[in-house]
Amino acid sequence: MVDQRSIGLTRQRVCVRLLLVFLLTAVLLLPAGRWTVQAESAAVMDPRVLADTNKPGVVMIATLYKASISVPEVYMSQEALQGLQKKLAGDILSGAVANNPNAIIDALLLELFKDPLKYLVPTDTFTSREVQTGSVGTGFIVTPDGYIVTNAHVVYTPEETLKVALIETGLKELIDKDVTDFLNDVKANNYKPSEEILNGLRKAAAQFYVNYAQLSHVQTQIYTEMGVAIPGIQVMQKGFPSELKRRGEPTPGKDVAILKIDKTNLPTVTIGDDTGLRTGDKIYVVGYPGAATFNPMLATESVVESTLTSGLVSARKTMPGGWDILQVDAAMSGGNSGGPVFNESGEVIGIATFGSINTGSGTEVQGMNFAIPISIAKQFLNESNITPSESQLTKIYKEGLSLYNSRKYSKALEKFREVNELNPGYPYIQNFISESRLAINNNQDESGLSLTVILWIAGGVVVLALLIILILFVRRKYSFTVARKPADSPPPPSAEGQPPGSGPEAPGEPEASPGSRPKE
Repeated sequence: MVDQRSIGLTRQRVCVRLLLVFLLTAVLLLPAGRWTVQAESAAVMDPRVLADTNKPGVVMIATLYKASISVPEVYMSQEALQGLQKKLAGDILSGAVANNPNAIIDALLLELFKDPLKYLVPTDTFTSREVQTGSVGTGFIVTPDGYIVTNAHVVYTPEETLKVALIETGLKELIDKDVTDFLNDVKANNYKPSEEILNGLRKAAAQFYVNYAQLSHVQTQIYTEMGVAIPGIQVMQKGFPSELKRRGEPTPGKDVAILKIDKTNLPTVTIGDDTGLRTGDKIYVVGYPGAATFNPMLATESVVESTLTSGLVSARKTMPGGWDILQVDAAMSGGNSGGPVFNESGEVIGIATFGSINTGSGTEVQGMNFAIPISIAKQFLNESNITPSESQLTKIYKEGLSLYNSRKYSKALEKFREVNELNPGYPYIQNFISESRLAINNNQDESGLSLTVILWIAGGVVVLALLIILILFVRRKYSFTVARKPADSPPPPSAEGQPPGSGPEAPGEPEASPGSRPKE
């Protein structure tokens, strides 16, 4: 037979377990729904939070080029000058050129500008000079131990292009001297060249040196600047020396480079995914555009502050190599190159790379800029066995920012101090420490338990009490009093000649077995 007590206990356990499952499900469903809403809302960052979170991981990249350059002395080709004089004489007779010294000199120079190398001839005498030039771009840190992503053209310049840059900057004084000497040789009374003539002379001299100068001992030095002002080339060398680990080809190639600096506990940015981007998606660009970074009207210390601009994804275009590039309308200019382009969640989805030029005026056209998708940079990182990761320092910093933006200044101050102890040079941390202290002193701190936390604690207590009451109720409802069944035993042996069941005992009154009670 089935044990009734076992049945009762089994029912009791099943009911209690079902009740527990039901209550736990009810308790968890509401927070789960609430957390889901929070996660969705947290996916879109306030632009101010996005800037505060990511600016520490965005760095200035300064590239310094040094070289020895040998330049020949120059003289005017007498044969070419005689031909030019004959032409000018004919123009004067025909009235095409006015017969006065200033007009004749202007006409002579304008003709020379058409083909400077026809008139400017090198000698066999060379002089050597040490020259240098530099460029500034932007990069972003992707690992705590110092791997940085930027554009290839920020850290590499082809030799012919570099030669022009070195001459235009390194030989500027020599070119200016050549222009002055030439004008003195003209010896015209009261001749005042226009700005157009002066620029033409400088370009003619530069063209001569580009054609005949010889470069040697070219050196490239790359520096990563983190929170350090760079007022000039000399100060560039105070940054962290950077090693070029991998480089693509400048635009129109895959214009990506990977750098490494010998540092740890660095701030990092979060790498995102560009595959889901659509036209019209909001984006943000952080970097060091030269026009704003080195504006002469600004104080020198403002150089360390990166610039945030915003816009939309305008289109996804195709490069000659068959890979995609993102067209965006966010403002960019020289210096933004290599900088991160963020989505609304604060994840890097592209690299600011190049803009558009008005072919007529040669000026930049804003609103038509281009960014290499982050998926291209991921290819370079994967091929170099580099896995982007968030630093512990950045994690603590983000926690501090979250507390700071929730007006929990005391708790935020603890996090900011922890960051400062781990990395005293962490960008912007001193500002947040000072602002947190000021807020605490002004009694603006709300670091106590929030109303939401109090309500959740109270709700938890109520649910726990309800659970205990229901368990007690179930136990009372399903309690049983169960009598034990007598053990089965064989009938006693009958006396010989007597039928079973007869004997000295009274009929219907069997002997009670131990541990049982008589039936009533």
